[in-house]
Amino acid sequence: MKKFWLVTLFLSLFFVVSCGSGETDTEELSDIPDWDYSNAVTDEDSTDSSAPIDNGNTDAADAADSSADTGDNNPSGDTGVSDEFPDDEEPVPQGCGNETVEYGERCDSAAPITCSNLNSNMTGATKCLADCTAFDMSTCDKKIWGALNVRFSTKFIMDNAKIGDSGYFAQGTLPYSAFNGLYGDKTKFFPQSGDGSVSFAVTDNYTGTLGARKRQLFVKQNPVSGYPRHELEFAPGTIKSGDEYRINAVSIFDLVDNLLKLVRYRLIDRQNGTECIMGIGYSGSVFITSVYPENADLYEGGSVEIVANNVDFYYPTEVPGLDEETTIPEEVLKYPLCSK
Repeated sequence: MKKFWLVTLFLSLFFVVSCGSGETDTEELSDIPDWDYSNAVTDEDSTDSSAPIDNGNTDAADAADSSADTGDNNPSGDTGVSDEFPDDEEPVPQGCGNETVEYGERCDSAAPITCSNLNSNMTGATKCLADCTAFDMSTCDKKIWGALNVRFSTKFIMDNAKIGDSGYFAQGTLPYSAFNGLYGDKTKFFPQSGDGSVSFAVTDNYTGTLGARKRQLFVKQNPVSGYPRHELEFAPGTIKSGDEYRINAVSIFDLVDNLLKLVRYRLIDRQNGTECIMGIGYSGSVFITSVYPENADLYEGGSVEIVANNVDFYYPTEVPGLDEETTIPEEVLKYPLCSK
């Protein structure tokens, strides 16, 4: 019996070994990958549970580095910051604020300066604007240099081309002073008593920048002899009753200025045998109380009546709002500058 069990056991083992050696399963122990445990982190080595795990993928690490790099390796140099200025802001000149006046700057200092250093006819103090382009003259106060009133009426406007004829000139002149006022650093009055002033109005042609022509009205006052004399120059174009013309010292006339209704006042003197300008109107209004023909170009034979109160004027280099580097246009001055 004992031999029987031994034989049976031997045959069973032989059968198992024979079945396990078939060609259907070719996997060997050497086919299993050798796992690398050298990077395994133990509890003692772990200090930050949120630290990224090194998965051995060097390409992924390079991609992360390149996306965060905004240094010199960026070929376009575009950092995503816009170089454009908002529509309501102007770029400040380069160097503005460094206390040195450079190209494109008028001034560059936060220190105040007296207004009289920039314009002898103004008082107070001012500072350079934030963009260094000019001084803020709006903070200065003006001193009145001259003031006048005007009352003028004529029923015969003359043609300026004909007033060289003394007989013709006598037809349109009126024996009174239309301009009354005072002026100067030491206060002079005009007209002088008994100076025999005559007042008159003339029209002349005005040629615009594009060659178009309009008629232009002037109202003047001359003394019989000597000076000063006075001149109102209206913007070219038609005139109608009720119009208000504003005194202006800096604007160049053109045909479109008829819509703006501007007028210039000049106080004219004579020095060294040459007429020169002593004063230029700064502010005030001249009103057209009546005119004929109405709302039309004025020629010889028309009529006009005007009135103006409290027109102030200044020596041309002392006009408020201007500084020593800003001058009145030559067309506005019309004459060379008188010495005071």
